[in-house]
Amino acid sequence: MAGETSPVVSYPYLRNVLGMEVDDESMKSVPHARGELYTHVVLKTAQAGSILGAIIGAGVAAVRKTGPISRSLMNGSRNGMLIGAPLGVLATYGAMRSTSKKPDVDMDYEYFDRAYRLRHNRGQVRVDRASIIVSGVGVATAVAQGSSVLGGGALGLAAGTLLGAVYNATVKSQ
Repeated sequence: MAGETSPVVSYPYLRNVLGMEVDDESMKSVPHARGELYTHVVLKTAQAGSILGAIIGAGVAAVRKTGPISRSLMNGSRNGMLIGAPLGVLATYGAMRSTSKKPDVDMDYEYFDRAYRLRHNRGQVRVDRASIIVSGVGVATAVAQGSSVLGGGALGLAAGTLLGAVYNATVKSQ
């Protein structure tokens, strides 16, 4: 933790997000807390951007009647994701900078605490997993159709995020 500058995420983090079993001791070890927090927030803002971009893209296509809505969905989702991802870096930096200005704050601990809590938030992990998997399906589909790989991945990211959220709502209601 102390003096960490590497934005690399750890192996247990990746195993956790991918749904593999991770023992308690590994879950407590967060050697790259900053990297994990930045990765999480960038993924969240990319997800939000891809969803908003798809909605806006489809809306614009419906109003203008300029072409197939599917292309506008992909382009809008791609553009939203590309705008959202860098905003995640800025949002994390701003939030943590604000935290660092409070008296008696141990920033290494703040990064560790947030990354540790995210690892244990099953709902967040499920949404991240679904978005990554469905994004991969979107990329594969785009390749098979000769479409934009980035657009297919972004639209898959949006769809996976929404599917993960619906799944979480269903699981919590039972």
